[in-house]
Amino acid sequence: MAARKKPTTPEPHPNAPAEIDPEMFYGFQLDEEQLAFANAIWSKNYDIVFCNACAGAGKTTVATGTANLLVQYGVFDSIIYIMSPYGERKQGWLPGTITEKSSVYFEAFYQALSNCNVNISTAINTESMVNQKYGTGYITCITDTFLRGTNLDNAVVIIDEAQNYTLPQLKKVLTRVTDNTKVVVIGHDLQCDLDKREESGFLKYIEHFSEKERAAICTLTSNHRGWISQWADRLV
Repeated sequence: MAARKKPTTPEPHPNAPAEIDPEMFYGFQLDEEQLAFANAIWSKNYDIVFCNACAGAGKTTVATGTANLLVQYGVFDSIIYIMSPYGERKQGWLPGTITEKSSVYFEAFYQALSNCNVNISTAINTESMVNQKYGTGYITCITDTFLRGTNLDNAVVIIDEAQNYTLPQLKKVLTRVTDNTKVVVIGHDLQCDLDKREESGFLKYIEHFSEKERAAICTLTSNHRGWISQWADRLV
C-alpha cells in the first residue's frame, strides 16, 4: 500500500487580512469574545478550535461566517457542517430521502448562512437542478450517522451542538479529519440533550486537546438573544 502524501497546512490568500475586522463581519459588530473566537478560527496557527458558549452567544453565526471567509479567500475548498441526530440515532422514522431526513437538523446553520449573506440555494450541495447545473455548491451538510470510513479533507469542518455527541460519536468524527483541515467544535455544556449528561464527549475532548499547541479553546459568555433567553439559561 502506497504511503499517504503528507498534507500541508493551507496558507491564506495574499490579499487576506491578518485578522478579522470586527467592524466588517457581515454587518455584525463582534464583541471581544466573539472576535477572539473568529480570529482563532482564522489563524493558521490553529488546526482545531473548541468553543463552549452560552445560549444566544452567536457561536454558529461566528463559526459559519469565518468559515465562509476562509473559503472565499481560497484557504480551503469547502465547508462541511456536521450535526448529530441525538434524539433519533438512525433517523429512520423521518419520511423522505436521507437528505430530507437530515435537513431538519440544519435549520440553525441555514439561518447563520443567511445572516452572513450566503445564498443557501446555490451554496449548499443538494440534489436541486440549479445546484447541479451551475456547480456552485461548496457547503455540505451531513449528520454523523453515516460518517464511518469518510475522509474530511481540505475543508472547514463545523461540528455543531457538540454537547449532544457521546464520546464515541465525537471520536468517530474527529478521527475522520486530515491535517489540512480546520475543525471548529461548538456547543453549550449546560444544554446537553443526552439521557445521561456524563456520556457527552464535549468537555472531555476540550480537556483532551487543551494542552495541544495547535488547538484553541474559546468561550462565549454573553447572550445577545434577549433577557428571557439570558435568564432561562442561568437555571441549572
